[in-house]
Amino acid sequence: MISFPKIADLPTTPFSGVDVVRGVECAASDGDGAGRVLVEVDGKPDVLAFYGAAPEGAPADPVIFLRGDAVEKRDDDVVVANEWYVAATAYDVQALAEQFSACFHRPYVHLARPGILGSTGHHLDRRRPREVALVDAALTRLKAHFGWRRLNLVGQSGGGHLVAALIACRDDIGCAVITSGNTAVAQRNRENGWAADITGHSDFLDPIDHVAEVARHPPEKIIVLTDPQDRRVSASVQTAYVEALRRAGAAVDHRLLPASGKLRHDLQLPGILAAFTWLANQST
Repeated sequence: MISFPKIADLPTTPFSGVDVVRGVECAASDGDGAGRVLVEVDGKPDVLAFYGAAPEGAPADPVIFLRGDAVEKRDDDVVVANEWYVAATAYDVQALAEQFSACFHRPYVHLARPGILGSTGHHLDRRRPREVALVDAALTRLKAHFGWRRLNLVGQSGGGHLVAALIACRDDIGCAVITSGNTAVAQRNRENGWAADITGHSDFLDPIDHVAEVARHPPEKIIVLTDPQDRRVSASVQTAYVEALRRAGAAVDHRLLPASGKLRHDLQLPGILAAFTWLANQST
């Protein structure tokens, strides 16, 4: 049965950097459970991990976070797990989720993307339609199980790509926050001189191509956070998506601010705080 995980049951050993590159197959015995939700796309199952909590008596609608990419290419083109991933543990992810939930007195969920943080799947296939479909299906199952009415999404970088893709196909989003998001994939490829996405795939889902769908059923609030000096996903890529949304008729609150890290890319915490702040303002 689907339930929030118990922190005492979670391992304190770091996630495997080998698995995130190799991929994790879904076993026949895998299924729903504590911090686990089974979904199926095109006849193939995967189990997505989730972390979080829901304080008793808190407003129902959750903030759901999608993390950025867990791998990077070295100078010799070898793909490896990045530093944050090989230092992360399931215990730490759950602890942070419980901290957010307790401090803001609202359900908070960190939904693990396919292939990372305990989810089965292949992270090297990110930004393709299957990743979007798996996350979409997991949100639908979690929403039904917990009785949520509307969802509030926050996505950092590659997670921002997912949020942008999801608001094009869902009509139940309250607040959507996209931070440092790869939301114009083809433009990013052109800027970097790549023939395909950095994943090597050319069949990526490009959110900028789906702004008309967003405008037909927009979230109540769309917030995009950008560092003008972002060295991983350029501000021009992020701004192109914002401008396309506005041309399609969707209102966007585009905020420029300094990101942390040497690449000026990490806006994860401001994104989560922006979602909670917007929700708090709706209840006053």
